[in-house]
Amino acid sequence: MKKILLSSLLLVFITFANAQETEHEETEEKSEKRHSIAVLISHTQIGETIEGEGKKNISVPSWGIDYNFEISERWAIGLHNDLILETFIIENSEGAEIERVSPLATAVVGMFKPIKNFSLVLGAGGEFSKKENLFLIKAGVEYSHLILHGNWEIITSFSNDIKFNAYNSWNLGFGIGRRF
Repeated sequence: MKKILLSSLLLVFITFANAQETEHEETEEKSEKRHSIAVLISHTQIGETIEGEGKKNISVPSWGIDYNFEISERWAIGLHNDLILETFIIENSEGAEIERVSPLATAVVGMFKPIKNFSLVLGAGGEFSKKENLFLIKAGVEYSHLILHGNWEIITSFSNDIKFNAYNSWNLGFGIGRRF
């Protein structure tokens, strides 16, 4: 399932990259680079995992791969993906234990930029793992700063994933992105 999903995402990214047209008549202030792809290294905080006899909050390493398309100066849509690199056990709302083996969280998001460099993120998607898939809502804030003639950006991201009938997690990430 993960291989199919990752292959599909790669195909979407390649298609968008090849479909990009450059308009030379835009002013210097308005960027013609409307697509971006970013890689983030992050830590995900997971509350109430089952460890031995009790419950424990854990922090696990994760990677983020985000694609965004800028609709206007203030609005964008994107596909945000987080891959947790650990295995852990959680308890769902019915009290059953569920093992999460390196889950991949994918969400289609809308982004609103109320001020320069800051974006509010809200979207929905799923968290996919071997045993069970979960529906999620993602909400967060992102800071990005353009560098190297506006082709690259440094990104800091903070988000909360609410997985219905299971658990919540929040994520703090730092990365680099390429605009094209």
